[in-house]
Amino acid sequence: MKKTLRVMLSAALTMSVVAGCSTQKVDNKASETPKTTTETKTETAKAATNEFGWEVPSKPIEFSYYYADSINPDKTKKNSDLMHKFLLEKFNVNINKITFDAKKEDKLNLMLASGDYPEVIANMDEATVAKWVAQGKVLEIGPMVDKLAPNVKTQLGDLYKTYLTNGKLYALPGYWGSLPIPDFSAHIRYDYWKELGTPKFETPDQYYDVLKKIQEKHPKNDKGEKTYALSGFAPVTEKIVPTLAGMWGLKDGNKISADGKITHWINTPEGLELTLFMNKIYRDGLLDPDTFINKYENMKAKMSTDRVMGFIGAWWIGWNAGHEVWQKSDPNWNEEKRFMQVSAKAATADKAYLSGKNSRSTGMTVITNKAKNPEEIVKWLNYSVTDTGTRLIGWGVPNTDKSVWNFKDGKASFVESQKQAIIDSKFDYDAGDLLGMDMYNLVTSQGITKDDGKSAYWFDQNFNDNAKWKKMMNDNLKDTIYDNTVGDIKIPANDPLAITDKQVKDLLESQWAKAVMSKTEEESRSNYAALKEKLNAAGLDKIEKYKTDEYQRRLKEWK
Repeated sequence: MKKTLRVMLSAALTMSVVAGCSTQKVDNKASETPKTTTETKTETAKAATNEFGWEVPSKPIEFSYYYADSINPDKTKKNSDLMHKFLLEKFNVNINKITFDAKKEDKLNLMLASGDYPEVIANMDEATVAKWVAQGKVLEIGPMVDKLAPNVKTQLGDLYKTYLTNGKLYALPGYWGSLPIPDFSAHIRYDYWKELGTPKFETPDQYYDVLKKIQEKHPKNDKGEKTYALSGFAPVTEKIVPTLAGMWGLKDGNKISADGKITHWINTPEGLELTLFMNKIYRDGLLDPDTFINKYENMKAKMSTDRVMGFIGAWWIGWNAGHEVWQKSDPNWNEEKRFMQVSAKAATADKAYLSGKNSRSTGMTVITNKAKNPEEIVKWLNYSVTDTGTRLIGWGVPNTDKSVWNFKDGKASFVESQKQAIIDSKFDYDAGDLLGMDMYNLVTSQGITKDDGKSAYWFDQNFNDNAKWKKMMNDNLKDTIYDNTVGDIKIPANDPLAITDKQVKDLLESQWAKAVMSKTEEESRSNYAALKEKLNAAGLDKIEKYKTDEYQRRLKEWK
């Protein structure tokens, strides 16, 4: 799974790219590609099953959809072209994708207020889905799925019932399922670590001791700039703390009791411990002083110029800000110059919970009341969720001289040169994007296909046992992965508590920075206690109760 921020939160099921709904007035730039005429295709297409197992319709299936995220429209247009042509020719399917540079929340609110939105919207969180459903903008598709989409129910299995609201189905997940691979970790400069003889560590304090020794050996980079043991980027309490808290045995930043009671990390002893850990690094002068204000690109610049020895968070950040830069910019680069992903566990924790997996997905696809032929859309969803559909959407166009896979006589096979490029960390992801890889996901699983029990949606995750550095990372972190399907709880946007939740998060970020950047341990403890009091006064206790009630409901109804 190419999870760099360059690719992260990749686009979903798409063929062409248009500026948006025809009457939509927007100031920001949107993707735009002229629609392909389909009159000739309509006349000549015959109802027959193609080599990919799709029953080609006599009339084209055509609809528009918006992928709700901030995505560069020009890049989407460029990467959509080949797949759009392929699907139109082979499947008689013509889907117009809409992307914008704007923030998803702003764009969705504008669409809802103006009444100007497309037939399908992907990557909505469930809270926003509830908001649109309440206003009658989303179709109930349960009966259509029952009639036309048996593959959806078969593939989702026991998960299917978790998407029902009072017995009705309004949304289906994109990127559901999960791979048994890590997402988050501690990071350490591997080449510098080897210089020290790769001393072992188990706890966060021991991890920091090693980072400190590395920094002592490399106090400045080759430009004379000061180096740091650890860095991060804002919002730190969202990007770093959940992984950090996992080192203290918390799950996604929460302590969950045996009876399902959820306690936010700020209200736990572990929360104080991890805060004092960060404060110690700060007081030693080894925490990047811009940690709480860094944008990702600022932190990446420091990491890629040898100014940072460690990081806590998503594994792909260490790759994207490390060797993926150096192997292109440094003519003397060797493979050991990289960030290695490792685990750390507090002595008081039974286990490190670093990577929580939500098999349900957090991005949902809805069919709006603008849909002209919703049943035709459901038919496409029914195909795209199949194992062959999964490969097509995940791996891009097959059977070309640049493809990563071939499909012949009903069988899929990897292109050996592309497979080897992944194993050797030399794969050209830009070229892969042009094949339409991961550009069209509306309901496709990112887990393992059921037909062979081993094919992964993300092309670059199919050869982990052969890829030296991926295997090392996965082996280091195999015991840190856990199922967080039940515990990943969001407050619906139409619930008054959602405002409280945002206020608490904003307060948490600013005031936790104060606790971390305290001059003494005593001051850090005092600021932490004050933060805890403020957050609970602001309604954190109500949020904990909401999540506890929902968690206990899910345990009862989903199991």
